[in-house]
Amino acid sequence: MIIYIYLLKRFLLGVFVSITVLVSIEIFFSFTAELKYLNHGNYDMLTIIKYTVLNLPKSIEIMYPYAILIGSMLSLGAMASDHEFIAMQAAGISVMKVMSIVIVQAFIISCIFYIISDSIVPEYSSQAEQKKNIALNKKIVFHKNGIWLKDKKSFIKIDEVYSDKNLKGITLYKYDSNNKLFSITYIKDATYKDKSWHLYEINETFVQNNPVKKDYNKYIKSREFIDRKLINIKTQKSTNLSLLNVIQNIQYLDTNGLDNSIQKKIFWEKIFKPISTVIMLFLSMPFIFGRHRTTNASKRLILGLFIGIGFFITTSILPNLGIVFGIIPFLNVLLPNIIFIILGRYLLDYHLEAGLR
Repeated sequence: MIIYIYLLKRFLLGVFVSITVLVSIEIFFSFTAELKYLNHGNYDMLTIIKYTVLNLPKSIEIMYPYAILIGSMLSLGAMASDHEFIAMQAAGISVMKVMSIVIVQAFIISCIFYIISDSIVPEYSSQAEQKKNIALNKKIVFHKNGIWLKDKKSFIKIDEVYSDKNLKGITLYKYDSNNKLFSITYIKDATYKDKSWHLYEINETFVQNNPVKKDYNKYIKSREFIDRKLINIKTQKSTNLSLLNVIQNIQYLDTNGLDNSIQKKIFWEKIFKPISTVIMLFLSMPFIFGRHRTTNASKRLILGLFIGIGFFITTSILPNLGIVFGIIPFLNVLLPNIIFIILGRYLLDYHLEAGLR
């Protein structure tokens, strides 16, 4: 039991130091990047500070896997350099036993971390983006022709999306039960407030009438207009969606007969996050316990960074390529992890064999 607690303390100390440094760097660059928008519209220094603070949980989540990697290489690497693992082996504790303890502890910590972050990050990140967009009067959709949505028997085109509660230039194409165009409605502004949509300057054309009939209303209040889930699916970043949001999005898309492959990819990426973090840690083990165990901290840090960058690039590109080629989302996310597990196992066997000669 003592060895478990000792390894956990050393591991957590390295992770804490790493995540403090990495998050500080991330916040600094994030803050300085926002300064270019200073005094644009209502985007003042106070709003920038609020935006940076609200994005702090997101920064911690982004840097967490790299903190696990670098922290483990620093703390466990220092133990290897001080020959503590040799002393443990002399006491009957094998290298594989030490690695398994560290990996299990990292997996449990990662599961707890991602469960907590999943309930915090989306809420605060969404608030940050909303405050920024309102201050800058900024659209969150920049497509030249707006975005297209499908809701039951209607096709919807939105020219400008400022948030899921503020839309401009909405055109609705409604179809009847025989899939024939029934009406075309153009709405200048739509605002969601008090659980209702407030629509302004509505021009509706009934194309099935003979002659064609037109109707105009300056203002209409409606509870049934556009489901905000549709807007969030199209506009929200994956980091701003909780696991529950993603599940609801998948169900909604299934119900409406729409493609849900991207949402399923996001779902599996969230599920595999603790495993991916542990795999990244596993990839560093050969450099801690193998032939490089006596390498100084700076070299281990560089090795860790290369591992993290390589793993990040691969796990980011391959799932998206899989979507293009029509591979099911589960395999898209699983395959990169399997590839790196095999690579890590090969490196571990090779370096341990060389390091223990």
